[in-house]
Amino acid sequence: MIRVVLRTKTPKLALVAMIPAALLCGCSRTDSKFDSKEWKAGGASYRGTMVQDLTERGLLIGRTRTEVAELLGKPDMCGVSDEGGPTVVPADCSDEKVDWYGYNVVTIPRCHFWKCYLNVNFGPDTHRVEDLAVSD
Repeated sequence: MIRVVLRTKTPKLALVAMIPAALLCGCSRTDSKFDSKEWKAGGASYRGTMVQDLTERGLLIGRTRTEVAELLGKPDMCGVSDEGGPTVVPADCSDEKVDWYGYNVVTIPRCHFWKCYLNVNFGPDTHRVEDLAVSD
């Protein structure tokens, strides 16, 4: 067995600084134009490259839950807004009360370590998309 012993603090500090830098540099992405087939087939990282185009072009605004699911596929999470505030209570996606869809996306490096979502918010009366947001 080979054992490496670092006798000074400088190499240890350099190693500690290089690991986060490598992680951050390795997480760079290029924004892509939204494509429904690619969104459905891609993972959270690939979806993340399309979020900006999807939101800027307003492709989901005014659409029903069925239309959103046709474009983006089955949501990763569904929920019902809590009347007391901005909290969403998880719910079965087939529940008529569902007014939030969450799709896992990686838009920034920390999304590799905890879940970030494209939040699709439906109006309580119209049941159509009123707002999109990214929780990153």
